Amino acid sequence: MTNTFQNGVGIECLDEIARRGGQATPQGKQRFDRGPVLAYVPDERTLKFALDLARGYSLAVVETVSFPLAEWAAGAGAINLLDGSTSTSSIPDDVKADLDRAVFFGGNNGWTGPDEKQHARAHLGRHVQSGRLAPEQAASYVMTQGVSDRGAKRLRLLLEKLA
Repeated sequence: MTNTFQNGVGIECLDEIARRGGQATPQGKQRFDRGPVLAYVPDERTLKFALDLARGYSLAVVETVSFPLAEWAAGAGAINLLDGSTSTSSIPDDVKADLDRAVFFGGNNGWTGPDEKQHARAHLGRHVQSGRLAPEQAASYVMTQGVSDRGAKRLRLLLEKLA
């Protein structure tokens, strides 16, 4: 699974996986049955698609700098395949509590309304400005709390404006 069909081109091991099992993208027309999934440098939308395809099966994810997945991995109880450790959150507890409040207030709507956006700015802005919360961390974390891929992306973009 990649964001686009071009993402894995030229990487021999990914080419081999795609030849044997197929390559899916959120934009692709071909649909695959559920099964084990390798998600290579996903964004919010691709991660959501990978989660849906892997439901009940294994999911391996290679993260990217532009969308780090440490907080998603911690929330999912993921295992780091390089060292066997269980992922843990690096978000301080008070920041996580504010994130949880923001999810409760605006997460189900994906921060579409002005009140939800203002609430997120008011409760998370100071954490972003102080460097205690990165917008990418927030997006990764809220996906473990049931927020949609679009909502996570919307929150990330909202918080990036405050950074």
